[in-house]
Amino acid sequence: MHSVGTVFIDLMVGMFFIGLAGSAVVILISFVEDFRELFGSDEPGREPTVVSQPAAAAPLASHAEAR
Repeated sequence: MHSVGTVFIDLMVGMFFIGLAGSAVVILISFVEDFRELFGSDEPGREPTVVSQPAAAAPLASHAEAR
């Protein structure tokens, strides 16, 4: 029974460190993207991202234009 507990603990420790490494990768990617957004230069050929309206708001806009 002792060996089963030892294997289980070793498995849990391994999973913890794999999760820790995955979290570090996500934090690193987020840091790089935020750094680019904050301190990056605005490129003249690059257009800003346009967020489209939800489908429910589209009929209201077309109705207002018809008047």
